[in-house]
Amino acid sequence: MTRINKTVVSNEANNKYDFIFKGFNLTKLIFIVGLVIRLVLIVFAEWQDANMLVKYTDIDYVVYTDASRAVVNGLSPYDRSTYRYTPLLAYLLVPNILIHPAFGKLLFVICDMIIAYLLKGILLERFPKITSRTLLICLASWLLNPFSINVSTRGNAESVIGAMVLATFYFLTKKNLTLASIFYGLSVHFKIYPIIYSIPMYLYIDENFFSKKPSEYSSLNNNFKNILKNFFNKNRLKFFLISAFTFISLTFIMYLIYGYIFLFETYLYHVIRADNRHNFSVYFYQIYLNTPIVETVGDLIGKVNGSNMVVALASFLPQVVLLLAITLVYFNDLEFCLLLETITFVAFNKVCTVQYFIWYYSILPLVIPSSSLGLLQYIILFAVWMGSQGLWFYSAFNLEFLGLQTFWNIWVAGLLFFIANIYILVKLILNHNPIKVNQYLKSK
Repeated sequence: MTRINKTVVSNEANNKYDFIFKGFNLTKLIFIVGLVIRLVLIVFAEWQDANMLVKYTDIDYVVYTDASRAVVNGLSPYDRSTYRYTPLLAYLLVPNILIHPAFGKLLFVICDMIIAYLLKGILLERFPKITSRTLLICLASWLLNPFSINVSTRGNAESVIGAMVLATFYFLTKKNLTLASIFYGLSVHFKIYPIIYSIPMYLYIDENFFSKKPSEYSSLNNNFKNILKNFFNKNRLKFFLISAFTFISLTFIMYLIYGYIFLFETYLYHVIRADNRHNFSVYFYQIYLNTPIVETVGDLIGKVNGSNMVVALASFLPQVVLLLAITLVYFNDLEFCLLLETITFVAFNKVCTVQYFIWYYSILPLVIPSSSLGLLQYIILFAVWMGSQGLWFYSAFNLEFLGLQTFWNIWVAGLLFFIANIYILVKLILNHNPIKVNQYLKSK
């Protein structure tokens, strides 16, 4: 009875943050609307794929499904060329073969909704005095985001990894270090990019982790001497050991089953990847002109030249330097630190596609309450971000559908997009307010 009573009290406490307008609970309604929109698009995708030349479903989803079919037939998911993910994803989508081809899309939509639930939980812990209006805006920025809706309903699995990353943060705010560690290890196994969060998360878990409320953390309280003094405290070591054990165990099991091809396709390929197809990266054109298609490590060693090495270094060095700088300044504002790191990593990456945008859109709602930017300013920044992509999409359309040689135009458009991302980064930093987030004003 005690546990049930606690649950009831907790639900009632959470309900007080719901935004009520003319008798309607808009906070709950936005969850329903977000889900209905996604379900409708899944159904529409079935019709469009069957009746129109241009398919709604992402080619990646076809790759996932083919890999799952291979698993069902007792084969390796890597028998499907271009499958470059953990076998766990192919296992998750086995119902695509046994039940219905759209099962995976439904799973990704469910992960979208889980992300929204986790966002709400984190926001309430981090900003205990958040207003119901601000909470609604934060949730709407994910649930009604056209990019998150499009990516999951087209069949891309980014919402799965997004849910794992946010589950890590959620359990950190709930002071459940074991579950946070497990989810973090799982997220890095599932897709290697969350490894960039390892240092800020490690530093965030200080010696007072269990006694300090999430709302009490602030980058204004950074003590660099204390970082070095308590670098190996027991809380941090527990997080490191459990997450490392989770990652290594899963990776080792998959290696025993599938061998080296698993390691190469899931991890090594993404490190040495030189994608000469058009994408948003500022390095795209240089890679297009100079880098051969790499399928093995031997190819990379045998064909690499001076220009390729410069591109490789240029893509990694700025990322490493900037990520470390962001970590040291903002690790105690963990949600803001993760957002800046993600935007920086994607903007400076040697490959940049639409799916990567979901990585930071799933974190963005967490920084809205501590920013001095208003709703209109966020809309303007979004318009700048979208507008910078206009030339890129126009040039890409001319290349893909009209056969025009617009590679240089695509690169120039990528530069404009890069500038827009840096501008947004600067605006976010200048308007971030880390002062006593636990005293977040209701009047905001």
